[in-house]
Amino acid sequence: MSSLFPLKPSSALDDRETEPKLVEFTETEAEHILSSVSSTTARTILAMLYEEPRTASDIADRMDASVQNVSYHLERLVEADLIVVAGTWYSSQGREMDVYAPANGPLVLYTGAEQTTPSLSGALQRVLGASVFVGLVSALVHTRWNAPQPAQPRLLSTAQPPEPTLRESLLEFATGPGGFVLGAGLFAIGCWVGYWYWMRYRPATRRRAGGGE
Repeated sequence: MSSLFPLKPSSALDDRETEPKLVEFTETEAEHILSSVSSTTARTILAMLYEEPRTASDIADRMDASVQNVSYHLERLVEADLIVVAGTWYSSQGREMDVYAPANGPLVLYTGAEQTTPSLSGALQRVLGASVFVGLVSALVHTRWNAPQPAQPRLLSTAQPPEPTLRESLLEFATGPGGFVLGAGLFAIGCWVGYWYWMRYRPATRRRAGGGE
């Protein structure tokens, strides 16, 4: 059977959002999504569109269903923001046909994520708190390390040493144990942030890498 749409301009489909769509079960949006995919037909249509963009007639032909039934489910999926009209293709008779495609990347419905994955705001709060703690510890180490020693008796000279400049004080801190503690602490925080980001977004990256064809 010849293709119903020999002309498939890709430019209209390449700008689709590929980031995963994350929806928590308690959100109102989850109700619309679950309602729109409550039937097997709707779920099959959505799965087919994640494979590649299609028209209503192409979906109906592949599912051996009526175009009216397929169009009904397509409209509900559009209303739920799961799919969009991504462009227009033309049949062999020159008739324009809307092309449907997923509105986002992989769809993820989740619950209980607060106990397993920290939110971005929570992670930032932890980073800020850890940075302040590291700064206080490094300042304490620097102060203890540079505590004034008991003065030795001097017989001839009573001149006081000049006060160090701000640059000299910062250089002394950076090259001393306080600077080492601060640098090591910030490095550890950076490693934790990188690990958190990798663990949080690795599943989405794997899904995009595995479903690119």
